[in-house]
Amino acid sequence: MGHNDEFFRFARQPLLSEDHLAYWLYRFLGLRVPRKPRCAHHVAPFTYLWRAYKEPACDQVVWASRGGGKTRLGAAATLLDLLHKPNVQIRILGGSMDQSLKMWEYLLPDLERVGARDLARQVRGRTREVVLASSGSRVAVLPQSQRAVRGLRVQKLRCDEVELFDHEVWHAAQLVTRTTVPRNVEDEFAGDYPEVIAGTVEALSTHHMAWGLMQRIIERAPSHHIPIARWCLIDVLENCPPERECGTCPLWEDCRGRAKQGDGFYRIDDAIVAKRRVSLEMWNSEMLCNKPSTTGAVFKTFSREQHVRRHDIDATRWKELAWGVDFGFKDPFICLWVVTTGDGEFHVVDEYVRRERVMHENLGELESRQWGRARWIGCDPAGSGPNDQTAQSNVELFRKRGYRVRTCGSRIVDGIEQIRAALRPAAGPPRLFVHRRCEALIKALECYHYPASGGGEKPEKDGEHDHLIDALRYFFVNRGRGEVVVRRY
Repeated sequence: MGHNDEFFRFARQPLLSEDHLAYWLYRFLGLRVPRKPRCAHHVAPFTYLWRAYKEPACDQVVWASRGGGKTRLGAAATLLDLLHKPNVQIRILGGSMDQSLKMWEYLLPDLERVGARDLARQVRGRTREVVLASSGSRVAVLPQSQRAVRGLRVQKLRCDEVELFDHEVWHAAQLVTRTTVPRNVEDEFAGDYPEVIAGTVEALSTHHMAWGLMQRIIERAPSHHIPIARWCLIDVLENCPPERECGTCPLWEDCRGRAKQGDGFYRIDDAIVAKRRVSLEMWNSEMLCNKPSTTGAVFKTFSREQHVRRHDIDATRWKELAWGVDFGFKDPFICLWVVTTGDGEFHVVDEYVRRERVMHENLGELESRQWGRARWIGCDPAGSGPNDQTAQSNVELFRKRGYRVRTCGSRIVDGIEQIRAALRPAAGPPRLFVHRRCEALIKALECYHYPASGGGEKPEKDGEHDHLIDALRYFFVNRGRGEVVVRRY
């Protein structure tokens, strides 16, 4: 047996512990992967690799910084699957073909490093594919399209930079994986191979848009028991030598000396240069993995710390209660309960968001809440038209129940400016507050945004956040007005 064959034999030997995996990564790929996080509530990159390797594996979300090694480690996880899991089928799906090929470009040299001489390499058009003849394990790169995803039946799907994914492609990708039992192979290590290979989807990405796909994946993960491996630049910094002075270091505010125990791969000098090149907002979101950037957000001044209240407003401060309503059936019907105080504050104390309910059902729910009847209702002028379900207008149904309805027409930007002025007036403290029970409105205030492609002064109508903001706009533009209808033709 030649040297290369012997090297390949050891590379294919299954790993039974985390220490063995760490040794394997260094021996065969020259990788020292951090095994301890340096930041509270973060996860070491090594944890992601061990979860991906040990069967039965599980779905994972990897939220990591730019340059944090997520694509490199995804390639390493793919190589380990190919070598140690017979007959496994793996696909790499990037936010673009270029992104997919970044992981591919790590994988091919790795195969050479471990001496995988029995691989058969095929390139068909823009499709890249590798098959290990000895085990039948296969990996291929997919383009970002539904056609490429639908109909797949694989065990491992690695999705790199999902922040850039088409939403429909991501949804289609959730149905492609299947758990399998490895077929018998004539191999000296057969007894150590896993009994089953679990079907898993991994989402690897930075997270820099509060309204993007990654935000939804992160929010969904806990309720589906999907672990989130989150690490930032500080978690992967190299060891900081004693001669560097912390007090004068540009990274001190972020690092606080933690790099003195660092065992990562990101050079400190490179981190300093990168920090000097970018805005603080980009640095915090893309390198430190703090909250996403507000670039493109309509309400940049909204913050949970300043505007979200945990306790109900004292009833003695109430001046009046109004409802802000946006009508809908297929789109959601929205109602916001807004209390105005004698000193000019506005408190959204409750919300109602329902789809596919007729108006009398919605009204029954609104009137059953603890707040009592609204003094007046601000709503969309379009509500004066006939309702598709009742042939009566929604406004007329409110008025028949004895409500004062105000339906002043206005430009979207006018209502937005009134909300902004209440969130942060030019002089004085904020005047608009939201109770923490209004989770949908809080999310809408954070995520309501302008189109990425520009498009002027009108925000994106995303079908989720815009309806809640519309209901809040209707409250503000109708304050102090009587029962008037302004129609624009």
